[in-house]
Amino acid sequence: MSSVPTSLEFALLGLVRMHPQSGYDLRKTFSSTPLRAYSDSPGSIYPALRRMEAKQWIVATAEKDSNRKRQVYRVTATGKKALVYWLQKPVTRDDIVWRLNDLILRFAFLDGNVPRRATLRFLGEFDRELDSYLRDLRSYSHDSGMNKSINTGTLAFQFGVEGFEANLAWVRRVRKQLEGDQP
Repeated sequence: MSSVPTSLEFALLGLVRMHPQSGYDLRKTFSSTPLRAYSDSPGSIYPALRRMEAKQWIVATAEKDSNRKRQVYRVTATGKKALVYWLQKPVTRDDIVWRLNDLILRFAFLDGNVPRRATLRFLGEFDRELDSYLRDLRSYSHDSGMNKSINTGTLAFQFGVEGFEANLAWVRRVRKQLEGDQP
């Protein structure tokens, strides 16, 4: 039985790819980051690690100098291939609308896993899809007459639009920074 990979599995895979870690180390990472995107619960971390082992993305080895039965996870060639494939997937409209946090997770793990040109391609796709979505949102606001009245629904819609505008400004700033940092 092959399950669809979750963003938690890719987050764990990216962290283990950075350097081998135990489940406890991974839990500490999740609990200590101020951007608490994932639970540090053993009930979510360890089942995800077992699924990743079943997919042969990681292997666990017993730590030699430990009194406990501490397992340290390492990424396999299959795991690295799965991570790189996920990182290089094209950015879609659905990613912008429904999986924005996953896009940022992917961006966080690009360095060290893909060439800089792949990172710039990712940011270009991110920019294009986000810009296109914003144009559609503005058009909807105009065509529906939403911008002619002030009510909580309109204000909530504006909140969403302004959030996407901030995201687009960030993408463009980061893209420019990375383009200027080319070797």
